[in-house]
Amino acid sequence: MLALMLLFRLGASPIYILDEAKNAQCAREMLQRNDWVVPTFNGELRTDKPVLHYYFMMLAYKVFGVNESAARFFSAILGICTVIVTYYFTKRFINAATAFASALVLVASTHFLFEFRLSVPDPYLIFFVTAGLLTAYTYLDKNNFVYLLFAAVSFALATLAKGPVALALPGLCLLIWVIIKNKWSLLFTWKLIPALILLVAIIFPWYIAVDKATHHAWTSGFFIEHNLNRFSNPTEGHGGIFLVTILFIIIGLLPFTSFLIEVTKSRKLIFTEDLVKFSGIVVLAFVAFFSVSSTKLPNYPMPCYPFAAIILGKYLSGFFNAEITIEKCPFYILLVFGLLIPVAGFFGVAQEKEIAFLNWVTLFLLIAPVVFLAIIILWKNISNYQKILSVAAAFTLFNIVALQIVYPTLYKQNPVAKTLVFVQEHPIVYAYKPISKTPYYKYRSNRYSVTEDEGEFYNPAFNFYLNQPVIKFFNIDTLKAALITNPSAIIIGRTQDSGDLQQLNLTKVAEHHDLFESPTTILYVTRNQP
Repeated sequence: MLALMLLFRLGASPIYILDEAKNAQCAREMLQRNDWVVPTFNGELRTDKPVLHYYFMMLAYKVFGVNESAARFFSAILGICTVIVTYYFTKRFINAATAFASALVLVASTHFLFEFRLSVPDPYLIFFVTAGLLTAYTYLDKNNFVYLLFAAVSFALATLAKGPVALALPGLCLLIWVIIKNKWSLLFTWKLIPALILLVAIIFPWYIAVDKATHHAWTSGFFIEHNLNRFSNPTEGHGGIFLVTILFIIIGLLPFTSFLIEVTKSRKLIFTEDLVKFSGIVVLAFVAFFSVSSTKLPNYPMPCYPFAAIILGKYLSGFFNAEITIEKCPFYILLVFGLLIPVAGFFGVAQEKEIAFLNWVTLFLLIAPVVFLAIIILWKNISNYQKILSVAAAFTLFNIVALQIVYPTLYKQNPVAKTLVFVQEHPIVYAYKPISKTPYYKYRSNRYSVTEDEGEFYNPAFNFYLNQPVIKFFNIDTLKAALITNPSAIIIGRTQDSGDLQQLNLTKVAEHHDLFESPTTILYVTRNQP
């Protein structure tokens, strides 16, 4: 079932989300150049993330060709692996019932499934952090050197997926556990030396190579802008109070976080196993760190999802052996939430003019509250085990409809998809966005350049589907000169910049609002074009 949820219709939804498009295209550009060091997007240095997920996508492109499914393939595979690893170690240290329930929490989570169906680095980070923490925990518990080496490899690959956070937060969790369990002898031992050598041998070669190849530009951009600045200042409007991170996790792990109040009440029964206590440390560490971080995004605390699932799984397994009495309250919460999603979706989609005519499709999501209502009506006639499985089944149906029908149906109406055939008719594609200062070129060589600009010029999905560079212009005079030389070019602009473009001899040929975003994409051609 998990493989079906993650792999079925993996390419049904278009590459459109900004991060997906940039990551997928960056991997293709590296593959086309046969370059395993420098990541670029649209021919410009991309400093957002390290290289691991690009490697996996490049491999998938070689095997399956460049398409949506290939870009997301290894993300889905690592989703399956994350559930398997969580199940295996939970069964080993607690019992099969808790392991099953923990896996059920992850499999039922819409956010978990959605993230592992995207061509982004987070699935790689989540899996390798989970594997690293669980193997390191096993080393500390069993003093098994092999697991220490597994942990070193996992943390190294996690660092190649998303940077120093993959070492810092797990390292803090493990240090706290060492202090609590007084495991200092396993920390100050010769075994740590080969593990550290292995860690460094995996991490450092690429970081050194990309620093040298870009004359320190990638290192500066990644560590300062995309780590320090994101932590100290909210970027792209992704801020909020500290409670936002907690809310992300509660909503992200629905339906079973509806039992959170009951979990708190039963904490003395739940936190009896060491692995559950360790999982609590991991969840608290990630919540605390990303609560004080200025930039807050739903995917940031996701590496703690498997550990939150272990805690919830321990609670849910108590229903199976009648250790814990099941209450109706969580099911009422699920019923209300299950009704709110399709209703809010129906009216929310109606506000998006590009997809308003499809708002009826969100009503298919009513399938979940129907099951929740049935559970409440048949409460006395079904066992606790059947109630929990029914919740999982309801959200499984919900996820199938949401991720494989509703989401692809809506997002196929995006402005890139609607205009792609027309754009492909033009040999040269320009994009225009005026900026208030002269572009500052952080790095330029014979192959790569990157500029500091203000916001997105255009939706980067154009690059993925056009497979050609989009030439960017910062001021109207240079664009005017370029159009004299290449009058057959097409220009991508935004509504807020249309005043400048009206100065030129241009015809607007398309205008579509970006789905669930503020910009509106406009396409122009010169008036003498047919």
